[in-house]
Amino acid sequence: MAASGAAPEEFSALPGQPVLALAVHPAVFPRLRVMSAGRQRVVSDTLRGRGPPLGWHEGWLHGWAGTEEARVFLGYDPAAEQLALMLWQDGRPSLFVPPRFAPWPEALRVPLRGFNPELEAQMRWG
Repeated sequence: MAASGAAPEEFSALPGQPVLALAVHPAVFPRLRVMSAGRQRVVSDTLRGRGPPLGWHEGWLHGWAGTEEARVFLGYDPAAEQLALMLWQDGRPSLFVPPRFAPWPEALRVPLRGFNPELEAQMRWG
């Protein structure tokens, strides 16, 4: 499967669904739970908020949701089994996986514009 082709069969029903559908997927949930340690409650509550439907871009499923208190971005690359997570609380960054100053996957540059257009210039891309 090419990275820019269609989502793998196991994930093919997810594009168009709320980001929560990705968060509870068996391939994602255990990792998400570990990566959001200490912030599990706010991440979980925020993933149930409002946001655009999941998209598929250059091999990544991605989406975000927000509440009045927080916003969360979630991305997953099924081929590499790589997760990306970003949590903003009270208008400030609270959690970055990979870490904020580590290179983020270039394929997430465009999807992150919808989450926060100012991030593109602030992030390292790899």
